[in-house]
Amino acid sequence: MTEPSTTNQDQSNPKKDNSKGINRALILLLVLLSLALGVTLWKYFELRRTLDQKGNEIELLSDERGELENELQDMLAELDTMETTNDSMKVELAQRKDEIEDLLAKVKDKDYAIYKLKKETKTLRTIMKGYVVTIDSLNTLNVSLRNENQAVRTTLSQERTKTQKLQKTNENLSSKVALASRLDVQNVRVFGIKVKRDMTGKETDRAKRTDKLRVCFTVDENRVAVKEKKNLYLRIIAPDGGILAAGESEDYKFEFNGVKGYYSDKLQIDYDQSAKEYCLDWEKPSEDYEMTSGTYTFFLYAEDYEMASTKYDLR
Repeated sequence: MTEPSTTNQDQSNPKKDNSKGINRALILLLVLLSLALGVTLWKYFELRRTLDQKGNEIELLSDERGELENELQDMLAELDTMETTNDSMKVELAQRKDEIEDLLAKVKDKDYAIYKLKKETKTLRTIMKGYVVTIDSLNTLNVSLRNENQAVRTTLSQERTKTQKLQKTNENLSSKVALASRLDVQNVRVFGIKVKRDMTGKETDRAKRTDKLRVCFTVDENRVAVKEKKNLYLRIIAPDGGILAAGESEDYKFEFNGVKGYYSDKLQIDYDQSAKEYCLDWEKPSEDYEMTSGTYTFFLYAEDYEMASTKYDLR
């Protein structure tokens, strides 16, 4: 009876050992799962806390960028109100405006560091405050200068009036002197000339026989006129209104009475203030040229003014 009971007891012991092993494994697994769950929960809450901090930082940075943008917009509006007549200051204000607009573009760029924006904005704000003081000083100075300029302009106006009166007086005197220094002529004689084969001439009043038209005259004595070389011009108008010119190019033109026209003959004299006689001729341009009968008008000029005029008839 004793031997069978011993055998049954020995057979039940392995089962109990297996059960205990399984329990221990389950407990260990539960512990490990609890630890893993704890670590996971810790990381989750840590990540959430980090994300909350980042969200707060992003919101804070967004607010700071918005404040910087408002400040820059205010500075831009303030620049538009600054008025000055100083050219160099106008250039500087334009440069500052470009810098502010550049910063406004950077504010909207999320990759541009906020601390750089704050630093550059602060620098611009300091410069702007200096401009306000400078422009106020310049405007005050301009008011003072305008008052001084007004006084100076009044004085200059008075002096200009005096000067104009003196100039008018001098012009009148100069005009009188200029008129007094003009050359006068007398004993003006006009006639036609028939040129002989021996190159001598004979006076004629017949158109068909006339080879030359000559005017002789005496330039009067004038002690007011300047001793110098002077140009004398003869200008003849034919009966048909045409000009008997010495040539057809621009070289045969001179200025008189404010216009330019052809001359018939030219003579340069060395005027010494004494009375002397001179003659000027116009010669037919060719042997085939036919003189027309009628009245010819002769004008004598010294430089650009008329000395005398007369008429002559060819039959």
